[in-house]
Amino acid sequence: MRSVLGSRETTAVPENRREPDDGLRLEELTVRYGGTTALSGVDLHVPRGEVLAVLGPSGCGKTTLLRSVAGLERPSGGRIAFDGVELSGVPVHRRGFGMVFQDGQLFGHRDVAGNVDFALRMRSVGRRERRETVARLLELVGLAGYQDRRVTELSGGQAQRVALARALAAEPRLLLLDEPLSGLDRILRERLAVDLARVLDRNRMTGVLVTHDHDEAFTLADRIAVLAAGRIEQLDTPWRLWHRPATEEVARFLGCGIVLSGLADEETIRCELGTLPRPPDCPVGTVRIGLRSAGLRAAPAREGTPVGRSRAVVRERVHRHDHVRLTVTLPDAPGFDWLEAVTSLDDVPHVDDEVTLTLEPNGTALIVDS
Repeated sequence: MRSVLGSRETTAVPENRREPDDGLRLEELTVRYGGTTALSGVDLHVPRGEVLAVLGPSGCGKTTLLRSVAGLERPSGGRIAFDGVELSGVPVHRRGFGMVFQDGQLFGHRDVAGNVDFALRMRSVGRRERRETVARLLELVGLAGYQDRRVTELSGGQAQRVALARALAAEPRLLLLDEPLSGLDRILRERLAVDLARVLDRNRMTGVLVTHDHDEAFTLADRIAVLAAGRIEQLDTPWRLWHRPATEEVARFLGCGIVLSGLADEETIRCELGTLPRPPDCPVGTVRIGLRSAGLRAAPAREGTPVGRSRAVVRERVHRHDHVRLTVTLPDAPGFDWLEAVTSLDDVPHVDDEVTLTLEPNGTALIVDS
């Protein structure tokens, strides 16, 4: 199963055993609306058995990409193929793809079983097999026994589970997910994302997910493509994307509010706010360090300032469920505006107290200048 900053534990198919066009392939995909370019020269390959997340802000072209793959949008240029077959002349219902939308789009006049059964009827599956398959799929998505429930009586999370079961009933060779969890509250969204990851993993689905939610992408995807203004800024594994963003723009999109210049030697990386141990994959030389909200850890100032730490003054504090978030200023570094730092609940400083700051490796990302 995928983890928040990881990917599915799978045995990868060796490259020499894969067909060259196995899975979904986009080549120079371009979509224009009049004088506006929604997608510009997008190249992507999604091998069978992999889930790719396309992550980006609203208006970056994510949904246009998904609709183009589904056949709902006509590209202005480029090529879309699956298993080596060009799809430009293939209508939506002949592509063998399944879709789950953010609002589910269930049939309101059918009960839960009827919604899932619809996809089986379209495949001319026999009545007994349909009944057994509906029960199996509902159990798979955590809705065992819901066959007779009216869809109007379902919660948002339950409705999305039914939509997923209906999509799986069609046995799609590619599953397309259009922000499927965006309409749910945070706790339900997190729980359903984990359940959805389990379903995708168990069925070895090939899928494309578009979302603006970082956690959703990192929970569900084997690889993530960051899309900005219709172009792919970085395509990478979740770990590398989070820890080694390719550009400052990607780092800031992934939560690095501050980017510092640093210098890496054989053992450490030094910057104006302290030092970090140098990871083995970081070359010696100039780097940039992206700081997330947990990138600075504060502790009450004691006698002297330890080596590698900066002294700061607390200006604001906000209590969270497992930590306290501080806003601090650095009297000895007037070039910095107010910074964010975190501290534990055990020894919380007050406003105007002095604290020392330590760079926290797990709250930083390295942008290596090539």
